[in-house]
Order: sequence, then C-alpha cells, then structure tokens
Amino acid sequence: MNNLIRGCLAALFLCITFTATASSDKRYTGAETCLSCHEKEGDAWRQSDHYHSMLPASDESVLGNFNDMTFSAGARTSRFFKEGDAYFVETLNGQGEKQKFDVVYTFGFRPLQQYLLRTTGGRLQAFDVAWDSRPAEQGGQRWYQLQNDEVTDPEHPFFWTGYYQNWNSRCASCHSTNLQKHYDPVNNTFDTVYSDVNVACESCHGPGSEHIKLAGEGTLSATNTGLKALGKAIAFHFKPGDAIARPQSSPAPISELALNTCGGCHSRRAELGEPDLTQPYHQQFQLDAIDEPLYFSDGQIRDEVFVLGSFMQSKMAQAGVTCIHCHDPHSGKTRLPGAQVCATCHRPDVFMADTHTLGHRDANCLDCHMPARTYMGVDDRRDHKFHRPSALNEDSVRPCATCHEDKSTAWLRDAVEKWPARDGASPDTSGEWAKLNAALTTWDPAAIAESASLLSDPKITLPDLLTSALTRKVAAQAPQQAVKLIKAQAASPSAAVRRGAAMAAPSLSAQQQAAVLASLADDPALSVRSEVAAALLNAPANSILPEAQISPLLAEYEATLLATRDHPGANTGLAQLALRKGNIIDAKMYYEAALRVDPANLPALLSFADFLRNMGNEDGEKRYLTNALTIAPDSGAVQFAYGLMLVRDKRYEAATTHLEKAAGAEDASPRFAFVYGVSLWQLKQPEKALTVLDDAATRWPGDYDLLTTRAKYAYLSKNAVMLQKAVTALGKVYPQDSVYLQLKPLIQP
Repeated sequence: MNNLIRGCLAALFLCITFTATASSDKRYTGAETCLSCHEKEGDAWRQSDHYHSMLPASDESVLGNFNDMTFSAGARTSRFFKEGDAYFVETLNGQGEKQKFDVVYTFGFRPLQQYLLRTTGGRLQAFDVAWDSRPAEQGGQRWYQLQNDEVTDPEHPFFWTGYYQNWNSRCASCHSTNLQKHYDPVNNTFDTVYSDVNVACESCHGPGSEHIKLAGEGTLSATNTGLKALGKAIAFHFKPGDAIARPQSSPAPISELALNTCGGCHSRRAELGEPDLTQPYHQQFQLDAIDEPLYFSDGQIRDEVFVLGSFMQSKMAQAGVTCIHCHDPHSGKTRLPGAQVCATCHRPDVFMADTHTLGHRDANCLDCHMPARTYMGVDDRRDHKFHRPSALNEDSVRPCATCHEDKSTAWLRDAVEKWPARDGASPDTSGEWAKLNAALTTWDPAAIAESASLLSDPKITLPDLLTSALTRKVAAQAPQQAVKLIKAQAASPSAAVRRGAAMAAPSLSAQQQAAVLASLADDPALSVRSEVAAALLNAPANSILPEAQISPLLAEYEATLLATRDHPGANTGLAQLALRKGNIIDAKMYYEAALRVDPANLPALLSFADFLRNMGNEDGEKRYLTNALTIAPDSGAVQFAYGLMLVRDKRYEAATTHLEKAAGAEDASPRFAFVYGVSLWQLKQPEKALTVLDDAATRWPGDYDLLTTRAKYAYLSKNAVMLQKAVTALGKVYPQDSVYLQLKPLIQP
C-alpha cells in the first residue's frame, strides 16, 4: 500500500504541455525506411531491449506458454490460450466477472514478458501475471504474479484494469516511437497512435524525412544530417602514472546525450509535454528528486528510478562519461562483457590488485560499485551511481552485505573505514553528503550548520541533484540558514539546481520566497517555470508578487495541465487553479475528473474532501475521507485528515485514535505528532501528551513546535525530570528562543 501512496503523490503534479508533433518539414518515416540503408545498425537493434519493448503478439514474439495453461493467485484464476493464430487471456474484469481478452502486444522479453490486453475506451492494459522468460534452471519458464495476492481483488487500486496498469498513460511513450495519446477527457477515452510500435530509430534520432531528402539530393554531411544532434561522447585517455583515464576536453556538467536522448525514458520523471525527444530534457520533463523512499539515504536506488537520477549523482557523469562509452547504442549491450568494460577507463593492474580488493579474489567491480536490486520479481537492475561504499552512512555499506550476509551493519562500517585508501583517491565527499542527508532526514539539528557549510564550500562541487536534495532539507528545518544558499542556486547555470531552488523556496518567509520565485519566473527551462507556478499556486508569495508576473506563469502551467488530463494530478492542479479564479463549478468538475481517471488517487481524494468541507458539504467530506481511509489505512496524511474531521465534529476521543496512527505512520511529519500531543493535553491526559511529544522530539529533534511544547507542558505538569530534558534540548537548538530563556532558570546548569 505504501507504493500506492508514493505513486499517488508522485502523480499529483504530473503535467504535460504541448502535443508531440514534428514540424511540417520533418516527418516520422518508420524504421523500415532507415534499415534499407543502415543494415548493420538494424541487425544490432533487432537484438536489443528497444526492439523488444513492444511487438504485435505472434508466434515469433510471444514467449509465454499459451497452451491452455491456468495460473491461480489470490482471488483470481487466469487461463492463457490460443484460438488459431490469436492469443487470449481469460481472467476477472473490473467488475469481478470472468471475461476473455485479446492479447494484442507483447511487452518486453527478458527476464520477463508482459502482455497488453485490449479493454474499453481505447485502452490497453498491462496484465499483471507475467511470463518468467529465464531458463528453467534459473527458476524461469513459468507464469507468476507481479505483485502480491491482494491486487487480484477487483476492488484493489492496483487491479490490472485500473489507472496504474494503463499502457496509454503510464507506459506507451517510452515503449513506442512518436506516440500520440489522443486522450478525450470528456469521454475518458483514448485513440492512441504511433509511427513504430517499438523503440525504433526515430525515438533517438528524431524524424527521418529531412535526412532521407538530403540523402536523395546527395547533400548529407557530418554537420548537416537532417537528424537530431545527439551530442558527442568525448574521448578519454590515460596520462603517465594515472590509474583512471581523464577526458581530453572539458566535459559538460552532464552529457547532452545522456540527458536529452537516453534520459527522456531512462528516468523517473513527470512529463511537461507529450514527449518529443527532439526537445531538451528540461523543456519536457521534471526529474524526480533524490529522496527517500525512491532512493536510500546515500542516493543508492531503492524504488524503480530508471538510471538517470543515479547516473547524475556519479563522478562518471561529472567527468563527461556518457551512456555510449559503455553501451553500444543500437544493441544496448555493454561494449565489453561484465566488469571488463570498467577497464576501459580504470587500470585493472590498480583496481584488481590486492591493494584495492583487499584480497577478495572473487571481487567484481559491478558487485561493489554497481550493486543490483531486483524489481518485478526477477529483474535485476544495476545502480548507475557507481557507488563508493562509505563508513559515514549505514546505507552506503549495503553492497558489502551481498557477500557478508552474516555481518552486522556496524561490522561492515568498521571494515570499510579500515579499508586502505588508494593513492590519489579523491575525498569521500559523497559519504559526507550521505551522512548529512541521513541526519537531516531524522531532523537532527546538529547536521544543519554542517550541511550549510558543505553546500557553500567553494572547493567542493556536489552533483546537482545532491545539492538540491540537501538544500531542501535545510530549508525545511532551518529556513534562515538556507536563504543565501537558495538565492545562489536560483542563479545556477544548471536547470536542475534552479528547479531545486524553486522547490525549496516555499519553506522561506513570504518576502524571501517571493524574491526567489520572481527571479525564476522567466527561467529558460519549462521544468523550472512549472515548479515556480506550482509553488505560487498556494504560497504566501502569491499575494506579494504582482499579478502581471504571476498570470503568465499560471496560464502556461494551466496549459501543461490541460494537455495531460489523462493523469489525476493534472485534474487536481486544474481544480486548484479554478479555485484561485473563484470558479467553484470548474473546480468541482476537475476534482471529479481526477477521481474518474483514478478513483484511488489519495491527493485528489484529500483535496476534494477539503473542498467539499469548505463548501459546507460535510457529508461529502466524510464520504471521500472514508474512501481514502479504506484505500490507504497506513497513510499518515489520510489518518491525520480523518482525525481532524472528527475534531471539527467534536468527537475528540475518536479523533485521537486516528491522530495517533498519523503520528506513528511511516509518512508522518512533526506536525502530525504535535497535533496528537496537543489533543491529548486538551483531553486532560498530560502524561501521555508528554510521552508523545518526547518520542516525537526524539524522531524529529530539531522541530521547534515539538521542542517548545514539550518544555511548556513539562513546566505546567510540574514534571522536573522532563523539564530538565526538554529545556536543555530546546536551548541547544534555539538558544535565543523566548520560551527557553523563560524556563532556563528553572533547570540545573
């Protein structure tokens, strides 16, 4: 269920700008046209994951056993069979009834293959029983359920006929070429088309018509190809005595090819336009931030994040390495097998020597520096952060546990700390960042000043995404210490850093926030302008910036949302824009549209419930909050909203049950615990209130409301032991605070 919550929250601001159509003089011509001249590249491509990304279901493409096979999991038994040359699946539909579905396409081919089934309204749905295509001796050649058995219930939000398994919205743009969704928001239907069913030549090179025209005229040249410029892979070479090859020219901060060509699909991101891969990344996407739970606290992959966010953290990316240094662009395979490709730039006599491996004879570069994580049950994917284990962060030593399964985290950290440093190795800046990032995740006030120092040190260049992640945490916990950092980052040459500044700005005061957002209002990157618009929508700065500056931003933002109404988050954003204009009717219509697309979308449910409450419709509020509670009982945000509804209804005892669950939830915030503690105090339960606030202050040791309220309640309840503890802790973090100064004389020095 936590994955559902994360998916819903990620979808809240999912937005699209312009339809992806090539200009009139550049048309998509299809892969077969390209292959008539480029046979060698075509042969390599036909062996690739790109070629097999999606194909019409046929005897050549289908790997699964459709010989009238049945598979049972949870509440559902599915049958896989053929009629003539056609493939079918008989399974439960969204109403819980058995139905026969056409298998229209295969989806992928190794180590698993899914199947796209045709349903209603032009939809193709990715069926969640997949074929394990690995060899039988590896456990493959079987049908298996991709998720747990709960999803086999048609009432479950992740049931296969729902939004999260919809090909048109969720998968298609990265599995086919020149995709046009053609979503009709009035009827909630699709008429999706493409020029190539799979990821073909023009997905990367752009429309081919001009290239063909130039070839026919005999005017093709290296500088005039008629295709998208992919960027260059700079050359690396070894200088005498170097253990690592260095670039022969100054690299860009992140290679254009990795970002603008490969990154469009190999990243976890929101769309800012129906993808047109002829456009730069930051004009059409917003990359998800390096935050838990998508990543571990040190930046290693945790959820499915699809490479780019990891790669942009790496020293390789900073040095100018790009995808095609290691991978053949047409077959997708590495240019040399396994870890041999590492030796292209890392001298094996240095990095395979005992001085580096510490005598681990079976040590492999990939296992230590590109650890694999398994997704979809059988799909091992390697981390492209090119991780360097550090004793400074407990998540950082996770790769070591792959072999040292019986060792504790403390043992692993100690072993890494004692590992001999290589001559010429760079400082462990990534480890320092990971240590501080983990500390700020727990609201450790001691990490704030150290983080600000790291971020402002001119001798240290952190990767862009790490800079943004740390800055946002500092801003959330100590806004005044982040003001200079955010203002400086708003002027960065990096669009990723500037967007990070816009994301951090809402933590500042209204005036400070307005200054940052105003400086970014005309940013050249759509990803940044969209972030500014989202921040302005409900921010105090909204009332400070002149309307003449706000209106164009919000108009552009509205256009992005209107173009992606096949996502619930876009409709929720449109509802909020309508409310800003005072258009209640449209706001209600957009909220209802969001829940028609995805009835289980938590942000839409919570926002619509709040809207109905403000409209005086308390019955409607309760209905939608009850729906949210049924869908996600483990969500702190849902439990908190439900608890506040009961407080307004003066059902205080019942409210504390939900406020308690909110305070203890995985996604809890300091405010949830603060409100729970205050509610207990008001219900004349001072000891329990103090216990709750004390536990919360341990979980979030830098939160002002928790620290001051714990100290006040300790004083009012005459709890001398707690008063000593609470006032001492308050003084360490806020030594000039008035509450601390008033209570300080009452404790032992």
